[in-house]
Amino acid sequence: MLNEGLTIVEVLGLAVVQEIEAHKRYRLFASRVQNPLVKERFISLAREENAHRELLYGMLQRYTGEDKPPLPKKAPRLNREVELNQPLHEILQVAIRKEQEAQQFYREAASLARDPTGKRMLEYLAEFERGHERALQAEFDAVAKYPEWFEIEGADIMLVGP
Repeated sequence: MLNEGLTIVEVLGLAVVQEIEAHKRYRLFASRVQNPLVKERFISLAREENAHRELLYGMLQRYTGEDKPPLPKKAPRLNREVELNQPLHEILQVAIRKEQEAQQFYREAASLARDPTGKRMLEYLAEFERGHERALQAEFDAVAKYPEWFEIEGADIMLVGP
């Protein structure tokens, strides 16, 4: 996924863009869900991705010494048309796959990092994305058992999972 020729600045720039897109994706998913508890799960994930963006952007600023370092233009972007038209169980599958891709990205970036602090931060982010994957998998499993769960407005029940 990552080219060994990338600099840490390029890796951080790509990571920032990925976190921006993840934030947008979760906000989009939240807009599709009627159930307030599941909606809040997506909003919470969006907030966490935004916090990751801030962490990475701060690191990018420290490396470049610039107040507003440029971000890469050729990074993967959210395909709203495709993702908006998917059934909700497929939205969860997309989210799970994107979290797996993020984990791989951060693990590869950590393996290339020469700076121990940067390496630890990238490893931490990989584990954090793994936590997101597990939470989304729990939601996916709930949808498989209770397909109407995502359509309930003002749900009086709460599924308990990892």
